[in-house]
Amino acid sequence: MSDKKFQRFGKYLILDHLVDGGMAKICRARYLGEQANKMVAVKMVQPQFSNDEAFVRMFQDELNITFGMLHPNIMQVYDYGKTNGQLYTAMEYIHGANLKQYLDRLKEKKVVFPVEISCFIISQVCLGLHYAHTFTDKLTGKPYNIVHRDISPHNIMLTYDGAVKVIDFGIAKANTNSEATQAGTIKGKLSYLAPEYLDGHELDARYDEFAVGITLWELLCSRKLFQANNDLAVLKQIQACKITPPSEINPSVPKELDAIVMKALSKDRAHRYENLDQMNRALVRFLYSTYPEFNASDLKTFADDLFKQEIAKDQAKFVEYGSIDILPYIEDMKLEESRTGKISRKEVGAKTTVTPPQPQREKIRELEMTIDPMEVEIGLAQSQKEKTQTRKLNKAMLQTAKATSRNTKVNSSASSIKNSSKEKTGSRTLSKKELARQDEKSSPATVIILIVAASFAAVAYLQADMVERLIGLNLKKMIHGEEAKRAISSVPNNKKNPNGKTPTPAVQSSGKIIMGGVDISMEVYINGVKTQYIGRPIQVDLDQETTIAIKKSGYVPYVTKVTLSKDKNSAVVNVPELERARMGLLTTSQNYTAGSKLIYEEAGETVERDLPFKDLQVQEGTYQAKVINPILGTEKRVEFVIEENKKHFLE
Repeated sequence: MSDKKFQRFGKYLILDHLVDGGMAKICRARYLGEQANKMVAVKMVQPQFSNDEAFVRMFQDELNITFGMLHPNIMQVYDYGKTNGQLYTAMEYIHGANLKQYLDRLKEKKVVFPVEISCFIISQVCLGLHYAHTFTDKLTGKPYNIVHRDISPHNIMLTYDGAVKVIDFGIAKANTNSEATQAGTIKGKLSYLAPEYLDGHELDARYDEFAVGITLWELLCSRKLFQANNDLAVLKQIQACKITPPSEINPSVPKELDAIVMKALSKDRAHRYENLDQMNRALVRFLYSTYPEFNASDLKTFADDLFKQEIAKDQAKFVEYGSIDILPYIEDMKLEESRTGKISRKEVGAKTTVTPPQPQREKIRELEMTIDPMEVEIGLAQSQKEKTQTRKLNKAMLQTAKATSRNTKVNSSASSIKNSSKEKTGSRTLSKKELARQDEKSSPATVIILIVAASFAAVAYLQADMVERLIGLNLKKMIHGEEAKRAISSVPNNKKNPNGKTPTPAVQSSGKIIMGGVDISMEVYINGVKTQYIGRPIQVDLDQETTIAIKKSGYVPYVTKVTLSKDKNSAVVNVPELERARMGLLTTSQNYTAGSKLIYEEAGETVERDLPFKDLQVQEGTYQAKVINPILGTEKRVEFVIEENKKHFLE
């Protein structure tokens, strides 16, 4: 292991691959940080999908759902980001197997899942899913209304230590989703759909309950519930929903458990359990009344027996991974971060090279290098305007420093001669030789300190307002007092205007708008211009109407207008929960000539689309539009009607 070279992916050391998929691969990895012994699963999206807008939206939707959830029966997401052009998520590593692997192993051994262990597993799944179904945003109090939509044995993991985890919220439906599911698109595995999905009803938590019921039925019967020669036949079985009670296939299943399974699998969702907490309570009551000696640790014993070889093999592999010398990888990571400016060399702990004394010219170069990082640090906390001022200021500081360095030696010598004329040693005046020797003893470090001090003093005086915002001190105010500071600010060099009058101080011309309820899936437009909103107040002109539009794919935009004045120079705009838009699809003929465009108004805004196109999402409504071709100089008026979840073809 010490000779093997491992791949470093950002702050993770990739150990081996668990799953290689077309869109992403999942790897075991060690975290390179304070918790370097922590093993995680890293899902790395392929570069071509990491830059695909639709995939990025789907990736963000999953993060919006899972990142805030914390429950022992749900796989936890630790981290996410983009490294080397690849999106990734770092998740809890689950040392175990999924329920499908358990079923396959039992079939090999011609053994059926024990009834009590089946009930325990599903009760834990109910706990995790009920938590997800009722999950709310703690900062806003708004419910997420999550529906997993892909519950099956594949997405239920059992650790070898006896824990049950629900995984993969990748296609989950929630209020935080950036767009609605398109009509005619099936989300989830065919054999685990509920009848209401085929009927086109809005899905809720009872949809997941039906899939949980299917999974429990399959554990008890050791076969798939809905299976046929083709997909259409499977869909017909789901639509009919004629289900055989488990006890008729597996005689060891008690009638009381039959009742629980059949209630969860009711065709009419109104006849199912109200929620999965109720189903969990029914399973727990049955479990401990029928099997009073059952203990949760029995699942670990069951796993140990079923996957004995895999557990032993993994344990040996983990010991090998633990013997990896990770220090070189950590050093490599920290040096990379220091080069990109994420952390300073001091934080990295890298050794600094001691250089021999250099001529004064070299000292000035060192000074330039020490000032630039300060600009970066200050720039993080400043607006773009302040960054520009800082760059100009640093340039002035460097010029001042260079000028000071040229005059320092002369001034220092002159000062020494002047002072030496007043000081006598006995009755003898210091000779020129002694003066020169004294001058040579002047420390180069002292010169540098004087240069830096003078430069910073110039900064503090010339840019007093900026320095006051940064450190709370105003040098002009300290020297001249409050009134003098205002005079200096409003009248440069104490000069008057040509008319002889002193200019009045500048009147405040902008105000602030603070946004509430805006999340990363939304786009903010100020007077029609897209604005990057990162939580800071937005500066707008006073006495002018400002139009604010909040947009989110698949939702009706929220638009409001605000006018600030001198008396009321700030406002708070709280964005309400956006209304989901009723969307349909628009497809055009392929016969349009090159350069043709379709122009129409949607949600109060002009939309321009290049022709032809297919399955464009358009909000429900009647549209008066025009088809133009600037190249040919043609224009034609057209009308089209969009209905929710329907396709419209435009000739």
